[in-house]
Amino acid sequence: MPKGSGRYMAWPATTRYGLSVAPGNLGLVQDFLNTITEGTLAPPDLLATLESAQEWADQVLEQWSSIDELGWAKILPRLTENDREALVAFRDQLFEGLFGHSYSEPASGPGRDNPTYRPLMTVSTRGLELRPDGEGWKYFETALLLICHQGQLEGVLRRMKSCKSETCDVVFYDRSNNNSGVWHDVKLCGNRANVRAYRERSAAN
Repeated sequence: MPKGSGRYMAWPATTRYGLSVAPGNLGLVQDFLNTITEGTLAPPDLLATLESAQEWADQVLEQWSSIDELGWAKILPRLTENDREALVAFRDQLFEGLFGHSYSEPASGPGRDNPTYRPLMTVSTRGLELRPDGEGWKYFETALLLICHQGQLEGVLRRMKSCKSETCDVVFYDRSNNNSGVWHDVKLCGNRANVRAYRERSAAN
């Protein structure tokens, strides 16, 4: 598999939903967001406990290193409980920033209120570059934001969407030609929405 192809890479949170993953480093952002427990299939929230969060982190950091073409991936320390709580809070903030809604009730924990992220600007043969910076897992959060920023500049971030279903927030990468997808699974969430709309129309008549 070519490095950076992204489509069939084994991102642990995203592939448990049977989804095609976002290309390159954007797959890391998608996988982080898909650590949630989705409302219908309800697999476990991978950040719910320190043990499950560490298991996810070990897999995702290895996967990131295997496809990273920016030189941003690096070994990070083992998660602490404070790290886990901060990641849960950051996940909710990222949902809100990208999709206009929070995944959960406002989370408490380190980094929830007015978080600050300071990327590092470097000069190279390619010109000025922004790189992630920060201690420990703050570096990881900064990297996610910079990946989103790069995706926005390249016009691909708009293809990463949260499922439109009221009971599902699974994040999918829309590969349709006109970027018109709204469901992470048309047969599951799309059909359920159609049935609900039909029942509402029937009840109104």
